[in-house]
Amino acid sequence: MEFLTLHKSLALLQARGINVKKYLGQHFVVDRNGRDKILSFADLSEEDIVVEIGPGLGGLTDGYIEKVRQVYGFEIDPEFCSILRERFSGCRNFHLIEKDFLEVPDQWWKGLPGRVKVIGNTPYYISSPIAFRILKLQRKIKLALLTVQKEVGERFTAVPCSKNYGVISVLMSIYADAKICYSLKREVFFPKPEVNSVVVKIVPLEEPRIDVEFERNFWEFLPLIFSFRRKKLSNVVNKIFKMEKEVFKRAADREEISPDDRVEDLTPEAIYKIFKIITLKQGEKHGYVDRY
Repeated sequence: MEFLTLHKSLALLQARGINVKKYLGQHFVVDRNGRDKILSFADLSEEDIVVEIGPGLGGLTDGYIEKVRQVYGFEIDPEFCSILRERFSGCRNFHLIEKDFLEVPDQWWKGLPGRVKVIGNTPYYISSPIAFRILKLQRKIKLALLTVQKEVGERFTAVPCSKNYGVISVLMSIYADAKICYSLKREVFFPKPEVNSVVVKIVPLEEPRIDVEFERNFWEFLPLIFSFRRKKLSNVVNKIFKMEKEVFKRAADREEISPDDRVEDLTPEAIYKIFKIITLKQGEKHGYVDRY
């Protein structure tokens, strides 16, 4: 299938009278070598079902569509949907879904046979919500390959005591193996992004590294405790959850956690222990019981 170089992409957009929409974070892969390098990390086979986030002009899609079983492309821009329908009209395995990837209900995913691979040159402003969604759908996804802003990729893969360590870092560590595979030059894209980009590979685990009880509550807990990432734990727990410092200190000592530690320095295992302490001590009073 014909690859859309920068010249061909510009000609196509001009012929259709289409302007790139910056508010949708649209950047298209226009370098064939860059495109092929991205796809090399997906380990695609003829049995794979691929879900692509925002195919745009189809620059990634045309590089793998003939190699896989089925492709479901989520595109919200009606002008690009028109192009995609024409470009892939002869591909019986291509299914265009004119919806936001983030708004598709769980029921749709349950209807897919087996686990799928997710590929996306993601709009940078929603890269983190997309990653959270992938982790929530971990049992239906065998691999996700995302092109994201470099700083976002570093948050996905960050470890304790690093500046990028946060909520998504903890969840990635618990539910998946995530790594930065490749750095992309800005010239790979049109329009050229103002930031550096990386390819991140996320492989959900068969079983989480931590058996999280009250899972939804734990996900809600993480942004709260990381909102004071540089404060001492005893102060954070007292301020947010109104637990007396001495009560928390005794419980933390039993778990071999120092009340003087800071959230940004804690392992996911230690953070989960703190969640259990608060859950046990506060219970329904502060909403940290599983209500669902």
